[in-house]
Amino acid sequence: MSTAGVLIPFSAINGFEPAARQAIMSYIESQMGALMDVGTGATDRPETGLAKLNVSGAKAFLNNCNEKSMAILAEIVKRDGDFMMSHIGALTGDSNAQLKGAWAGLTKRVRTVTGDPSATLLGWFKEGGDWHGIMAAQTVASMRVALAERA
Repeated sequence: MSTAGVLIPFSAINGFEPAARQAIMSYIESQMGALMDVGTGATDRPETGLAKLNVSGAKAFLNNCNEKSMAILAEIVKRDGDFMMSHIGALTGDSNAQLKGAWAGLTKRVRTVTGDPSATLLGWFKEGGDWHGIMAAQTVASMRVALAERA
């Protein structure tokens, strides 16, 4: 069965009154249930062992993140959870070595939010002289909603 719908970009939702924005985001979350449909591409990357946050988990994750962590997460989400560490370094002005604290903070946060002492937010693979990072597609989709709501 096909149903008519309306596409509203997240950037447009940010221009709505706070009450309308909250109502829209609540509706989206209620329709997506515990886990969101992440569409195609979710099986194209090795996500084994990566935390898969739902929208509520992503919101909880963002609650205590500092500005730098928020910028890093926004960039990772912008790149659909598939990124190079050097791109994040260019964004923050840090070398790969200087980003260790940020990665450690994100890891600590996902473990706190999930209650799993071995949870991992990002997977890393050496690629030439750089590191290739991935985030689970489910978490990317949830973070996208949570970040849009905060904007």
